[in-house]
Amino acid sequence: MRARLPMPLLLCALLICASFAGCLGDEEEKGKDSAIDLVVYYDTTSGVIEEVVQNNQQVSETGVELTFDFSYTKSSAGQMVTFYYIPGDGSSMVENNAAENGEITYTYLTHGLFSAAIGAIDDQDNEYFENITIRIDKEITWSEDNTASPDAMDIETTPDCDCGAPEQIKIDSTVANPENPQFGPFQGQTVTVTWRLLNSTDAVATESAPEQIGDGQDANWMYNQYFIEPGTWKLEVDVSAEGNGDEQVSVDHTVTIAYVADESVPNPMAAPESGE
Repeated sequence: MRARLPMPLLLCALLICASFAGCLGDEEEKGKDSAIDLVVYYDTTSGVIEEVVQNNQQVSETGVELTFDFSYTKSSAGQMVTFYYIPGDGSSMVENNAAENGEITYTYLTHGLFSAAIGAIDDQDNEYFENITIRIDKEITWSEDNTASPDAMDIETTPDCDCGAPEQIKIDSTVANPENPQFGPFQGQTVTVTWRLLNSTDAVATESAPEQIGDGQDANWMYNQYFIEPGTWKLEVDVSAEGNGDEQVSVDHTVTIAYVADESVPNPMAAPESGE
């Protein structure tokens, strides 16, 4: 027959268990308090940085601006004090005084699949946050004019976050052989072009078949490279002219560093119903 614990000992055991359960529950709920009803609207959770490079000089770069509207966030315990956004790209947390501004805008200037957070704090120090995933790709428009020996284009695939490498590099490249006027026996030459993509260890990841481009013509190479390791990749174009001398060409690359589409679903504010 099983012995029963005396009542005082049983009560003590129950109190100890309750105490441990309370501690575990507090730890699990740390940073999240149901007093705050976090309502945040945002139209998108992804975007593409656009960079323009001409003759190896950066001409422009446009980041991805995201806006989060906290205006409808309330607390049953008091007044809202702080709204915040943690970008996940290594930048500091962005905070707004809740009484002055219900929106937070942040601009991403680096690519990656970022683990971000949106949160709020009231005047009783209650806090609630939610994690969201932001996907930022990057498109680089790279060009070089009037060259017989094009420079290599560097493609930096290392994300600016503690996250996985990009899913792929998308390449859309055009080499044009501008028409040259004929002077006596001299005329524009046909060139042979080969595209080559090197990985971060300078090993050849892929290479196109040689393609001939006549005077006044152009050729295009499109390729998607998967299995990307972080580091600096290179896109090279080899040009050789038929006959004597060098033929000048123009090179235009559009390269996109793209991540898996694992971003969080947007939460746009519903449009008001139109009156009859």
